[in-house]
Amino acid sequence: MKNIIEYTRNLGSGLKSLFPIRLSAKFVFIIMGILSTIWFLIRVIPKPQRAGYPCMKAAAPIMSGFVIYLVTLGGSVLFFKRFFSKLKQARYWSALISFVICLVLLVAFNLNDIKVIYAKTVGITAGVLPDGANNPMGVAQGIFPGRVIWARNQSATKASCPNTSNTDCFFMESNNNQDTINKMADNSIKKLAGGNTVKDSWDALFKYFNNKKTGTATGYTTGQTIFIKVNNGQAGWDIDPSTLEEPDGAVPIAETTPATVLAFIRQLVDSCAIPQNKIYLGEPMTHIYQHLYTVINDKYPNVKILDKDNFTGLGRTTSAGWTNNSVIVYSDKADVMQDAGSDAIMKEMYNADYLINIAAMKAHARNGVSLCAKLHFGSHWSHGDYGYGSFYLHPGLLSTTDNDVFDRTDYHMYRVLVDLMGHKKLGGNTVLFVIDGLWAGTEGTENGVKWKTFNNNWPNSLFLSQDMVAIESVGLDFLRAEAVVNSQFQNRPLVQAVDDYIHQAADPANWPTGISYDPNNSGTPITSLGVHEHWNNSTDRQYTRDLYTNGTGIDLVSIPDNLVKHNNGTGINSLQTSNLFKSFPNPFRSEVSISYSLPGDSKVSISICNISGQVITKLIDNKQMAGNHIQNWVPSASLQKGTYLAMICVNNSLVKCLKLNYN
Repeated sequence: MKNIIEYTRNLGSGLKSLFPIRLSAKFVFIIMGILSTIWFLIRVIPKPQRAGYPCMKAAAPIMSGFVIYLVTLGGSVLFFKRFFSKLKQARYWSALISFVICLVLLVAFNLNDIKVIYAKTVGITAGVLPDGANNPMGVAQGIFPGRVIWARNQSATKASCPNTSNTDCFFMESNNNQDTINKMADNSIKKLAGGNTVKDSWDALFKYFNNKKTGTATGYTTGQTIFIKVNNGQAGWDIDPSTLEEPDGAVPIAETTPATVLAFIRQLVDSCAIPQNKIYLGEPMTHIYQHLYTVINDKYPNVKILDKDNFTGLGRTTSAGWTNNSVIVYSDKADVMQDAGSDAIMKEMYNADYLINIAAMKAHARNGVSLCAKLHFGSHWSHGDYGYGSFYLHPGLLSTTDNDVFDRTDYHMYRVLVDLMGHKKLGGNTVLFVIDGLWAGTEGTENGVKWKTFNNNWPNSLFLSQDMVAIESVGLDFLRAEAVVNSQFQNRPLVQAVDDYIHQAADPANWPTGISYDPNNSGTPITSLGVHEHWNNSTDRQYTRDLYTNGTGIDLVSIPDNLVKHNNGTGINSLQTSNLFKSFPNPFRSEVSISYSLPGDSKVSISICNISGQVITKLIDNKQMAGNHIQNWVPSASLQKGTYLAMICVNNSLVKCLKLNYN
């Protein structure tokens, strides 16, 4: 009963704007129970198949909670009276039985948790969401559009680690196999971008990003800066503010794993020769704590580890400060988030040429999930008196009142995460999105737990993408699958409308009435930020590009490749009708890249021809291994501008002819 009152009290507070009097939780619960029961009976009795309708699924948990409430409360009173009646008649056995039944009903009454029933049912535990499976929306992004890489290796972490206190937990170097994690990151970046090496792959990522941002496909150039944003904020609840260290016995809150950050800094410095002092590592809202600082600083001491405060004595680089307060403009215009209007961004993040977003994979008590989009709750500074907190943005999530009380579960409601994803200096300036799923957690402020869907082991996974919407969709599907079987997640990823912000980021058609997302205050609303869909099921984990050659949604590519089955064909016929061969940019000015994916080891020949069919140059003519590849063409200075053809042959058969516009 306590949980019923708690749930309805919060619901009642949400209705206070509609009623001038204070509504008790019990009153609201009874009214809702009566109405939902009447509604259910009116709709379902005449037509039983309506029981599967979404509105019926919403009414069912409230109605069932109300019925249980009536049965247990009424039954306990009835049998309590019967107990005294039988006792007066000296029928002691009947009195005892009545008393026992009364106790059982009272226990059931107190255990009845309408909040949990609501979360399970309205969240649709079975995994069926309103948009269904394999129903893409939005425009896929990336060299290989909609591609998300999932790398898993169970030897990445130590299975015996308890992860319950900071003396033996996820961030310790002894509990992470750095060599294995490095290989996972290296193989993932190559699969994502199609390069034969880590350097080639990063070069392709930079070129794709810059072409999209500036119209010119340039790689990393000398002097450019990279800001790596991590999840390192919630550990501050246990941190000693003078040393930035966790005291003995502190709970290791699930955050970005230091070994994951190190793996990507290693790529940038060792493989791409990017100067260490051009790489910034930061968590603007708070600090980079000692357990992350030590791992990075020991290997790459010139990487600039930022702090909003002056901790130069601890090796931190003090930030230059913040931009003006009108950089992020929230599109609800203070209607939903009444204490928000506009925010500032740390100058180093604002001025960075590239962002890398490395989020921790976890559920969340106010948003259902916390992934790359939610990571930006640590990227801003309040315009008002709230300083470095983010509580004033919570009304733009699924919960406005309290943890695990989800009161904004309708679709097409304002979602603050869309503004953050669409901002040109946040989601719009990110060259790579990473979800660190080596450990993963049940909530923003709780420690990581082992996953039942991974044989009661740590998830040991990394997820990479250029598509900020696709990676959110994949992360959500994994979290939902685990929440169905793991009660430690408390159904958070299952709550209704948990994917509403992803729908809206994918397609403006899903925006709320009266809301136009323009976080840059440019006068031009954002467009599709990427592609969204849900997988077919949690066993096969297939998206449309895994199922069909001409799929338009997400392409989940796994390492090893047997984790996700691909049904999109492997022969020449399927290659001829596929969209696996792409050129970018096109038209181009100085250089064009041709990307392609081979389903098996093949002999590949790519020739550049003029419009008459004469061969200008041959880019490649040899055998290549299965996987993603990129070939670049830089026309000679004497070559005339115009239209050229890339003739691509696989195993001596012409499979594609790409038109290249050189201007």
